[in-house]
Amino acid sequence: MEVKPLRVGFIGAGAIHFGKPMVPWDHASRLENVGGFEVIGIVDPDQKRATNVLEERLSSPGKRQFYQNCQLLSNSDELLNMKPDVVFIGIPPAFRGSHKKEHDLELRFVEAGIHVFVEKPLSVVPPEEFIPYAEAVTKAVQKHNVILSVGYMFRYHAAVQKMKELIQLHGGNVMAFNARYYFAYTEGINKYWFNEDFSGGPIVEQATHFCDLARYIVGDIDMASVRCIMVKDTDEGDAGHLSHVPNHAEEDIPPAKRIPRVTISHWKFQNGGVGTLMHSVALPGTRYEANIDVQLDGLKLSLIEPYEKHCTLRVRNITSADPNEHQDFTFEDDDSYLREIETFIHAVRERDQSNIKSSYDDAAKTYQMTWAIRRAGDKN
Repeated sequence: MEVKPLRVGFIGAGAIHFGKPMVPWDHASRLENVGGFEVIGIVDPDQKRATNVLEERLSSPGKRQFYQNCQLLSNSDELLNMKPDVVFIGIPPAFRGSHKKEHDLELRFVEAGIHVFVEKPLSVVPPEEFIPYAEAVTKAVQKHNVILSVGYMFRYHAAVQKMKELIQLHGGNVMAFNARYYFAYTEGINKYWFNEDFSGGPIVEQATHFCDLARYIVGDIDMASVRCIMVKDTDEGDAGHLSHVPNHAEEDIPPAKRIPRVTISHWKFQNGGVGTLMHSVALPGTRYEANIDVQLDGLKLSLIEPYEKHCTLRVRNITSADPNEHQDFTFEDDDSYLREIETFIHAVRERDQSNIKSSYDDAAKTYQMTWAIRRAGDKN
């Protein structure tokens, strides 16, 4: 039986949806690998950028078929009126995720019965403002029986799934979770990222992936237990000074609004274990460094460089022949972005939310966690 092509719209013509060098996102290319769709509209106020994206797609023999009926649109209402089956939302979080006028994209599309894939973070507004919005979105998802997936792609990574499997086999009682996320900032960074009010800051916007993995791998945290210290540009001494910010991106940002340079946080999980996170903005170039350690009684799991094409899960287990040695599981070219898109499209076709690993209401809990860390750091 021939499958009817899904009518797809993109909100945002930037790198999240259409890629660029040194950026791992590119939802359109992953969707093209899945097939079975046609793009009916691309929304972006920057019509030149949208035109370039569309012309590039139409000039490619392997991609042209998906874009032949695509229209370039200047606002989301135009796309909403076209009644697509699916919409991908990939614009900065300052322009979505709240009841503010024209920032309620997710809610408007879900209430119209349209399936939604939205990138993280979900918003930049404080949790008190965001949670009522998240509750409204969740109720609308249930009422209209639509699929909504949030772009926490690491939940789909084969190494993370292996970690969860090994933890479960070992009894599941995690003692400690330790995440380290070191950001390379000296080349090709968007200016908006350096303004905490616009991006949400490095924990809300970036380390949210590792906060989400803490919850996904171990479980929910005790919000009241969150503690944090930060190094900021406004601190006494020179420790928080960044000498290599590209394109003078911070010059017109008030020092108090500049992102923290180092964030170190710790908390208790509801299961009694402890978690820690260190994020820094210090590395040169474009290559991040990221690792996670998880410890149970008699088991240590180290997820090494999950952003890289060559990813390793290092396991030291009391059940091994030699508990002093470790075993490496390697994952070559594991495309968790593709897997989350495949899962989303399959869920849309089956009208089955059960395989979606990051629903909006669950992602809202991660959002609250990131804000708890940000606020704990602001107090010190």
